[in-house]
Amino acid sequence: MATKSYAEQISSAKVMVAGLKGNATQLARRGIDDAFTNKMDADQQAASDLNNQQEKLKADLKMKTGELEAKLLELGKSQSEAKKVVKLEMPQTQWREFGIEDKK
Repeated sequence: MATKSYAEQISSAKVMVAGLKGNATQLARRGIDDAFTNKMDADQQAASDLNNQQEKLKADLKMKTGELEAKLLELGKSQSEAKKVVKLEMPQTQWREFGIEDKK
């Protein structure tokens, strides 16, 4: 059985709280009082806020990952160009100084 997503769990709790509030008189006999319902409502709201913050962080992470990948692509092009120049201008014995392990 698949686990519910955070959003589904929060939505389910919100529906439960609404039901508890709507039937408070009947449920009070079984120990579900206003204090219990209010705490559950506050917990649901806090979970919702945290979920929203997490979703924003996920979006920020995707954006930063895109920026990093673009910068690494630029860096790779620069490194490739530098490697070509070093191989043309420097004797093979000095290639290691530049981090080049190639044989030719």
